[in-house]
Amino acid sequence: MQSIHTPMKKGRKVKLIVMIAACIVSAAYGSWQVWIRIPERVTEAETYRTAKKTYDELVVIAGDLKAKGQTLDETQQLEYTESERVLSEFKDEKPQPPSKYDAIINLWIWVIGGGATIPFLIWPFWKFRHGGWILGEDGSLTTPRGVRHAADHISDIDMSTWRGLLDPQASNKTTWQAKVVLSDGQSLVIDDYLWEDADKIIARLAHMFHPETWDADGELVRNDESPEKDPSSYESASEK
Repeated sequence: MQSIHTPMKKGRKVKLIVMIAACIVSAAYGSWQVWIRIPERVTEAETYRTAKKTYDELVVIAGDLKAKGQTLDETQQLEYTESERVLSEFKDEKPQPPSKYDAIINLWIWVIGGGATIPFLIWPFWKFRHGGWILGEDGSLTTPRGVRHAADHISDIDMSTWRGLLDPQASNKTTWQAKVVLSDGQSLVIDDYLWEDADKIIARLAHMFHPETWDADGELVRNDESPEKDPSSYESASEK
């Protein structure tokens, strides 16, 4: 009997990787806002405010001096020129100081929020580092966590919700699942939605334990000569 391995679904991997990348970008963007851009905005706003104040004061002084037939001294002229230059840099848009909550919001939402989410997205890769389900050549079944169950420890498989073939009222989530029943009464849920080729393991076990009902492809056997068994007869006596 050829072994079957079930790696994580490609779609799930891509989704997790995209989300990890988004969280990294989020944390990087928040860090840029908190430690670079917001301080720059504070500096720009203060520079503009100081230049505007100096410019307005010197304009008034220059007017008073002009009435007396005098002009600004050298220092005042330099200050006037510098303030005028600064104001010309912001002629298109007056710089606004950031809100006192901007740094806190960016820190919590983008930096901490994005950074704290990354471990939860990486966790599935670590948790299932041993791979997915493995049905060995000897009939043993290894779980995604690396726990191996010998063939003689597997007593049945509950197909009552599989694809809704026996129970059309089964929930959408459970139609992707089948439960492997162990000899100690415990059950293992194999989810074809999460694992590539998990349906092949489910089909092989179903055909092994109930060949009169399930074929090797995990489809119901259509036999007009013998009535179909009651779906409840295939339900596990103990579900956890």
